[in-house]
Amino acid sequence: MSLIINKIKNADIYILPLAIFFVLISSAATNLFVLLAVILSVVHCVHKRNYLILFEKNIFKICFLIYLLLLISASYSFGSFEEIIGSLKKYIKFLYIPFIYYLIKIHKSEKLIINFFILGTTIVLFLSYMKFYNIFDFSYVYDFLRNNNIASPKEKIVSDMTSVFQNYIIQGIVLSFYSFLCLYKAKEENSYIYYLLSILSLFNVLFLNNSRAAYIIIILLLSLSFFIIIKNNKVRIFSVIIIFSLIFTQFGSNLENRVNNISQDINLIETKNYKSSLGLRYIWAKIGLNNILERPLIGSGVGSYKFTSVTYLSNSDINDKEYFVTDNPHNELVNMSTQLGVVGSIFFLLFLLFLLKESAHVLTLGASFLIIISSIFNSAFYDNMLGLFLVIIIGLLYQNKINVKNEVF
Repeated sequence: MSLIINKIKNADIYILPLAIFFVLISSAATNLFVLLAVILSVVHCVHKRNYLILFEKNIFKICFLIYLLLLISASYSFGSFEEIIGSLKKYIKFLYIPFIYYLIKIHKSEKLIINFFILGTTIVLFLSYMKFYNIFDFSYVYDFLRNNNIASPKEKIVSDMTSVFQNYIIQGIVLSFYSFLCLYKAKEENSYIYYLLSILSLFNVLFLNNSRAAYIIIILLLSLSFFIIIKNNKVRIFSVIIIFSLIFTQFGSNLENRVNNISQDINLIETKNYKSSLGLRYIWAKIGLNNILERPLIGSGVGSYKFTSVTYLSNSDINDKEYFVTDNPHNELVNMSTQLGVVGSIFFLLFLLFLLKESAHVLTLGASFLIIISSIFNSAFYDNMLGLFLVIIIGLLYQNKINVKNEVF
């Protein structure tokens, strides 16, 4: 009986590994396991009265301050009640960070989490290649999920060439960090399997995926790898030659198309046609700039971006105004400045600054680049799955000593 009780007590060591295992597979599973992890962390913290550990990193103090500001801003927000509550639910991820850090610290589960992450992402990586090359008809999987009320895959995921269970933006960003992590493990453990996984995921993001944010992240992480992880100049030169050679093959057509799309989007913006990916972000950024000029100090309150976008568009000469109305400007800086003004923006920039400043490890530095770029091109913490992935990564890589050596394959 005591053995069973001890096993139950130690079962929570697998909660966060399972959460990150499912990050590209099941949103529901990841949400459930992260919530369980935070609850268990609170229980451990209260039981051991170890409250100070939640404030031992500067970034954790900033997390509490940002959420406190969001709570206070609810008292003057221009957003509806539903939008206020919805935004507070989304941004509660800032509070998750110190508690996830604490749970990892008491269990010393860094290696387990990393291995589960690699295992889950490797499965999705190979499924992605199977989908792209039509090795398997994924419509059967999507129909099965729908017909049995397990999940409702979005049409963007179903129709995309490489996305499996998450949209191409989330999948591309996660695979970018996965590639970087596998390269690090390959170098540390002299493992050809990890080199192969790193190359396969790099190729997937650069030549098959459509996310511009993922392109930028993978290029930055690749550059970081050349300076810090890869020490051999011959390997560096050979890698660059291979990548540039692939660009001029049929595999480079996707990358070329994305560059051409950016050029086309810019041309459309110049003709005041904003119905493109870049055009939408241009309008949303203009709305954000107008918001900070009108209410510079403390902003318009949590959950107010949709209200401010409606107000701005109603006074503009833009056609099809409803097309541009959103509660998510796909830029965390724009979202924060609208809701919390200069005050909140300063705290969020401090959050990003501490990520860089306290990066004592190459993986932490890589994660910092990942979070900063994700915040510029997407609302990183407002987004559900991307935000959950990032808070686990922050909690994981802020451990004082990171040891990723533990073979999975």
